[in-house]
Formats: sequence, structure tokens, C-alpha cells
Amino acid sequence: MPFSFRISVVCLSMICLGLGLYKMALGLLGKKSKAWPCLLFLLYHHAATWAEVFLLDSQGALQEGLFSLLFFPAVNAIVLALILKKSCRMPFLQTLTAAVLGNFIIYTIHNVTSAACIAYSPVFDGKYLYAFTTICIPYMSAPLAAMLISYILRKSNFYRYFSHLLSKKGQAFLTLMVGFVLLSAWPLIDRLYPGAEPGAGYAVFFFSLIVIALFWIQFLAMYTASQDRILAQEETIAQQQAHMELLEELQQEIRAFRHDVTNLFSGISLQAQEGDLAGIQEFMRQTGTYFDKKLGNEIQQMDGLNNLWPYPVRSLLTTKLAAMRKRHVQAVLEVLRPVNDTQAMETDDLLRGLGILLDNATEAAASKNGLIRIVLLQEEKELYIAVANNYDQMPDLSALSKKGYTTKGSGHGTGLTSYQKILSRYPGCASRTYLKDDFFVQELHVPTVQKTA
Repeated sequence: MPFSFRISVVCLSMICLGLGLYKMALGLLGKKSKAWPCLLFLLYHHAATWAEVFLLDSQGALQEGLFSLLFFPAVNAIVLALILKKSCRMPFLQTLTAAVLGNFIIYTIHNVTSAACIAYSPVFDGKYLYAFTTICIPYMSAPLAAMLISYILRKSNFYRYFSHLLSKKGQAFLTLMVGFVLLSAWPLIDRLYPGAEPGAGYAVFFFSLIVIALFWIQFLAMYTASQDRILAQEETIAQQQAHMELLEELQQEIRAFRHDVTNLFSGISLQAQEGDLAGIQEFMRQTGTYFDKKLGNEIQQMDGLNNLWPYPVRSLLTTKLAAMRKRHVQAVLEVLRPVNDTQAMETDDLLRGLGILLDNATEAAASKNGLIRIVLLQEEKELYIAVANNYDQMPDLSALSKKGYTTKGSGHGTGLTSYQKILSRYPGCASRTYLKDDFFVQELHVPTVQKTA
């Protein structure tokens, strides 16, 4: 065969295998393909494969099994995970697990197909046709199988379970270790049984490993999701109870106000009979001030909560306001316009970020006459959030960016670090922290998703 034909076959094989690895990892993550990450990984995979070939050729075939087992698949998965982390803005542990499992699936499909084509392909007179059957078809099966499996996983919402499973570090680490064990299966078999002949049982065994691995991940994720759903329901009940407590408190205040107003009107009747206009005006002024003091803040909180259309955000604020009342910290909530759910930040991350700001404000508020002001302003292009609290000890603004900084003592200080990590995943978000009028103010700007007509 001409040298140009051989090079073309090798390049085509590398492109197909690299494309299959990239598509399979994206399918597990439930993300759509982008041009530049795919091209970047194909260039890396092409260069790394040639480097492996030259390195193995220089060191001899004796090192091939050890090299394949310990180095190349792992590095391949790590580089793919780094590219996906950057392009998909996802945690590295999650992208690495998807890359490792994707490598195992694609290499299994390629190796089984390749072994079957070599063993069962008829002997053709033409070398080109034989090369296409035994080399090109196995490599071309990688991207085709990746697209088919990705389609099936997308229709079954597998990526949701996969993402939920990897949201907890312990389960994510366990899944990653299982993925590395599976990824090492092929090099181990080639090392231990170099002369193994492929057969029907050979193919069934490895394809069964793929199915079992995917079903195991989905089952474990569904079980975890069910446990989290129970916890979420318990949290929802607690939030509803907090909301009911707020309503009961408002009802009690209204009853007390009604009783007081009845007594006040009884006292003003004599002034009205005597025509004391100045006394009546002073009474009305004092009554309005009394009303604002007794009921104004509670009514403002209820109006603000009703303006929060996303129910999870409303529930979070209801719970946090109840916690502030238990700590005898006065809270003022201002939601001037309805807040919608068009934010570019995921709801879970928005809840985590806002929860950290509210918790920090509650903990840092002055021990005597503690006051927290909360503002949510929905604008056309962004959601503006501000949380301000008074304080006993002035915070050190220059030390806020340091990991573990806190004014609450040991055991605290991880909230701000988590908050910064959340914001780092959303380039459009902006935060600002400053001191003003004896208040520690934390601002957050969350851009909205512009809906196209």
C-alpha cells in the first residue's frame, strides 16, 4: 500500500476515536457539543497518540502493556476532563468521572469491534478493502456508537441522575474509582492474556460491563435522589411552618392593634364633641406611626415575599426571616418589583449564594438591636441583591478574600469561599462588598437570560 494511504487511514482512525471519546463524555454530562473544545481535544488526541507510538517504538514492545495500563488512558481522561471543565463550566470531579467512563465505553466498543472484524472478516483479494474492514470500520464505530448512546441517555434523562449522583463528593469519588477500574480492564486483559481469541462470550461480557455500569450509576443516583427528595419535602414542610408562623404573628398583631385602636377611638370621642381639631390631627398622626410600628414591617415582608415568583427563593427567605426573628434580629425586606425566574444562574446556586449572604448577615449582626436589610430589585438585564447588617466588630474588608476568614470564631469561614466558587462559574455575575453608615453591605448582580422572540 502507498505510504499516503497508510497515513490517511491512521489519521482517520485517530480522528474517529478522539471524536467518539469527546461525544461519549458529553453524552454522559448531557451537554451539547461545541466546536472549539472538540477541535482542541482532537488536536491533543492526535498529537498524544503519535507521541505514544513513537515512545513505544523507541522503548520496545515490552513496555507497551505497562504504559497503556498506567499512563495513556488516565492522561487522556484528565485532559478531556480539563477541556470539558472549561467549556461546560462544571466541577472537575464530575467531568473527570464522565471522561473516564466515556473512555471505558468507547475503548470497549472499539476493541470488541476490532477483534471481531479481524477474527471474522473474510479474506479479500484487495488489500484496501481488507484494511477498511479491519481498521476503518472499528474506529468509525466509536463516534457512531457514542452518538447513539448519547441519544439514548438524553432521552432517558440519564445526565440528570448522573449529575445528581456526582453532586456529593463521596459518591463522586467512588464512581470515579469504579470508572478507573473499568478503564484498566482492557490493558489488564491484554497484559495477562495476550493470545485470547475473541468470541461471542467475549463481546457479551464487555458489553454487559457497559450496561451494568450505566444501570448501576442510574440506580445509585435514583436512590440518592429519592433520599434528597425526602429531605427536600421535610425542608418544604419546615418552610411552610415558618410561613404559617409569620401569618399567625401578623394575625396576633392585627388583633392587638384592633383592641388598641378601639381604646384610642374611645378616648378621642370627647375631643370630637368639643371640636378639638388639633387634638384629632395629633391623634391621627400618632395612630399612623403606631400602625407602621406594629404592622408595617410584617405587611412589607408579606408583600415582598409575594413578589418573589420563584417558589424556592420565596421559601428560602421565609425560613431565613423566621430564623432572624428567633435570634431577635430585626429584618427589613424590600422587593419593589416582582422577581422572575429568568436569571442566568442556576436556581440551586442562587439559593446557595443567597443563603450564604443571609447566614453571614444573621451571624454578624449586632448582638443588641441587630438589624438586617434585604433588597431584591428585578431589572430588565439583571437581578440586584443587597444584604446589609449592622455589627459589633467592624469586618476587615482586605481579609475577606482570604480563605477561611471569619469573625465568628473557629469552625466558620467556609461560606465566603463557597460563595466565591459559585460566582466563578458565572462570568456575568458581579459582587461587591463595602461598609456604609455602620452597615456591612454585600451586593450581588445576577444577569438575566434574554429571551428571543
